[in-house]
Amino acid sequence: MSTVEHIGDPGIERLFVIVGTDYHRFDRLVWWIDEWLEGDPGVGSVLVQHGTSGPSERADSIIDYLRRSELAQEFRDASVVVCQGGPATILQCRANGIVPIVVPREERFDEHVNDHQVDFCERLAGHGDIDLARTKDELFRLLDESVGRGGSRIATDDGHAAIAISNFEDQMVELLGERARSLPADLAEVVPLHASPKPVPVLYVGSVPRSGSTIISDLINEHPHVINIGELVHMWERGLIENNLCGCGEPFSECPFWSEVGERAFGGWSHLSGERMHTLQRRVDRTRFIPALVKPNLSRSVGTSIVQYGSVLTRILRAALEVGDAPVIVDTSKHVSTALLLHQLPEIDLRVLHLVRDPRGVAHSWTKAVKRPEVRGEDRDMDTLHPGRIGLRWLWFNWAFQNMDRLGVRSVTIRYEDFVADPTGTLNDIFAFAGVDELASDLLDGDSPLILGEGHSVAGNPRRLDRKPVKIRADEAWRGDLDPKMRDLVTRVTRPMLGRYRYPKDL
Repeated sequence: MSTVEHIGDPGIERLFVIVGTDYHRFDRLVWWIDEWLEGDPGVGSVLVQHGTSGPSERADSIIDYLRRSELAQEFRDASVVVCQGGPATILQCRANGIVPIVVPREERFDEHVNDHQVDFCERLAGHGDIDLARTKDELFRLLDESVGRGGSRIATDDGHAAIAISNFEDQMVELLGERARSLPADLAEVVPLHASPKPVPVLYVGSVPRSGSTIISDLINEHPHVINIGELVHMWERGLIENNLCGCGEPFSECPFWSEVGERAFGGWSHLSGERMHTLQRRVDRTRFIPALVKPNLSRSVGTSIVQYGSVLTRILRAALEVGDAPVIVDTSKHVSTALLLHQLPEIDLRVLHLVRDPRGVAHSWTKAVKRPEVRGEDRDMDTLHPGRIGLRWLWFNWAFQNMDRLGVRSVTIRYEDFVADPTGTLNDIFAFAGVDELASDLLDGDSPLILGEGHSVAGNPRRLDRKPVKIRADEAWRGDLDPKMRDLVTRVTRPMLGRYRYPKDL
C-alpha cells in the first residue's frame, strides 16, 4: 500500500477520538489524549466519543455514543482520527481516506476479553494500513507528526486492509464459532457494521414474587414454541458467580443449554465477568432508577448504562432463542425495573404478562421457610418478609404493571385464581397473547397429573427443580394459617386496589 502525505498548514483542524462501544472501559486512551492536549499542541477542535469510559476533561466536545449517520459525518469532517483497534472502525476510517492512529485495547488492562485487537493491529501496521501506538510515547509522537503535517496520512488503499479484515473475521470464526459473523459490532468488533436483526420476542412475567409464576411459566414452557429461561435478573449472581443449579438440575456452568448460549453469545462464559456484569446491572436495573427509565429522554448516565448493559442482555436473549429453537422467550424476572429496561432495548419485542394473586395468599407464602436446593454446598432458605411490607409491595408492583400500556408496552393481566379455575382457558389466552398456537388442551389431559419436562430456568422458585406430577389446585392455606392480625393488616394496606382485581375487601 502506498500513502501520500497530507499537505497543509501545521496544526490539526479537527481531532476525532473514538473508543468504540464495547462494554469494557477504555479510560487509558482518554487519559492519554487529555495529557497530550495539556501541552496546547495546536488543535482547532477535539471531539471524544468515550462510550463506557470516563469523559475527557480537555476536549471541546464529548459524547458517549454516536448514531451511525453521525459517526460517518465525523469521519468525513476529521483531520486526524485516533481510535481503538476494532476492524469496523478502522475500515470506516480508511474508507474516508484517513490512516488512523490506533491504540488497541489490551486484556491486561481489562479493556477487552483477549488481545485479538493487538494481534490484528500489529499485522495492519506491518503493511502501513494504520499508525500503531502501543504506548503513550508512541501516541504522542504520532500526534505530533500529524500536527507537523497538518493532518493524518492519506490512505490510497490497494485492497490489503479489506482483505486483512476479512481474514481476521475468518480467524475469529474459528475461535468463536460461526456466531462471530453476526455478532453486533458494538460488542465483538470483529465484523463491519450491519443492519439490526429481527427483534427478540420476550414474554415477561411481571408480578409480586410468590404469586404463582413458577407453575404457570413451567406450563408455558411445555409449549414447543416457547422457551422459559427463568429469572434472568439473577443470572449474574446465581449463575455465573454462585454457579447454582439450573432448572435441569445441573450446575449452571455444566448445563448444556446455558453452555451453548454462552458459546454463541460470547465465545464462552469465561469471556464475561459475572462480578462485572452484576455491577453494571446495579447501575440501571434497580427500583431507584425507575423514574429515569420511564422518561422519554434518558439522562446521559442512564442511557449509557442501558446501551452498555442492555447490549449484553440482548446477546444472551438472542442466543437463548437460537439454542432453544423457539420463537418466544419467557423471562420470569418479575421486577418492574427489569421490564422497563427491556422496553428500552430496540432489539427486544417486549410483551408483559401481568400476574396477580390475592395479596393475603402472597403474604402467607412470604412467611414460610423454604429451602433453596439449587444452592450447592450450603444450607440456605428463601427470603421471608413481614406481611405488611408485602402488602405495600403488592400495591406498588400491580400499580406499575397495570400501567405499562401507557408507556407503549403490550400487556395483559391474569389472576392466579382464574388460572387455577380454568387452566386450559387461561393458558390459551397467554399463548394467544404471546403469538403462538393455542395448545393448552394438548398439554393438560383432563384430571390426570402433569409430568413437566426438563427446563432450563436460570433462577427462580425451588419448585422449578421438582419434576413430580403436578396437580393444579387452589392454594388457600392462607385462610387458616395466616395470623388473623397479619391478614387484616394486609387487607387494610391493599384495600385501595383489591376491588380492581375482584378480591374481597373484608374477610
